[in-house]
Amino acid sequence: MELIEVPKAAQEARLDQAATTDLALANEVRSLLGFNHQGPLIEAPPAKATQAGDVLGIVGQVVDDRYRVDALVAEGGFSYVYRGEHLRWKRPLALKVIKHDGRIGERLQAAFVQESALLSELSRKTNGIVQSYDVGQWQAPSGRRHLFTALEWLQGCTLAEACRGGAWSLSRVISTLAPVAEALQIAHESGVAHQDIKPSNIFCVEEQGARTCKLLDFGIAKVASDEGFLKSSGTLKALTAGYAAPEQFMSNLGATGPWTDVHGLAMVCVELLLGHHPAPVNDVQSAMKAASPGERPTPRTHGADVSDAVEGVFQRALSYKPEHRPRTAGAFWRDLQASANAD
Repeated sequence: MELIEVPKAAQEARLDQAATTDLALANEVRSLLGFNHQGPLIEAPPAKATQAGDVLGIVGQVVDDRYRVDALVAEGGFSYVYRGEHLRWKRPLALKVIKHDGRIGERLQAAFVQESALLSELSRKTNGIVQSYDVGQWQAPSGRRHLFTALEWLQGCTLAEACRGGAWSLSRVISTLAPVAEALQIAHESGVAHQDIKPSNIFCVEEQGARTCKLLDFGIAKVASDEGFLKSSGTLKALTAGYAAPEQFMSNLGATGPWTDVHGLAMVCVELLLGHHPAPVNDVQSAMKAASPGERPTPRTHGADVSDAVEGVFQRALSYKPEHRPRTAGAFWRDLQASANAD
């Protein structure tokens, strides 16, 4: 935890160095340090291309002889996101470029390619996950190389922005998040757990005249081994305060897995039903306290008017112990739909 006490520049320097040997751990630490940030991954483009904030100097460049970079649109804990155009397909796209110090070792490159391949495989199974097109390297005029992935361009806003208008009805919550639940179920059936479900990782878009949602950012996903989702070897977990499940704080509760995503999806549902987060926290200690045994953040606990059946579904999905939750997002969603239809 000593990184919390040092200036941001020093944090970045140490994390950049760590990323050359262990990308996953460096990304997890970045997520922990910046867990309270809810900024969008991909957002509406500015009125015109701009160089403002483009520390890489990539705006205006053509990457890999086919991707023209038009503008920086977002900065995350370990990446920059640019809006660009596929010059051959004549369509907009998002270019996600990871942050590092320019030294791309074999382990860093292999980890990045593996993450991108995972997203590509999942995105081809469902439209509920942002589509991945390509992965590669860009060499800056300075000679430094940067890893990038090309993603579909999403025009719209994150769920974090869309839900600022007050409490939603249960029927609206279910209809809006159905594509996300379906996408998570496909991931779970493929042996993948997202592990960071929150409103800023859900993007609302218009497709063929209808509004739908897509799930973003599988960069910290956990993949099952032949023996299943195993207990972590002790490295820091990636988490977001207010949405993380108890097992992401306390390894003695067991492994993270699809049941961790069930907890995160249930938390997002509760937030929409209330019109605000049920238990906002501002630091790691508060987040850990909120994830402790005792009163769970179900709809009724925070004043939402739901039936006994609906409250029971959330009590199970938000259980302190992972083994008491539905095992996959699909199981949770079927229970929620059935309880809503029973009202």
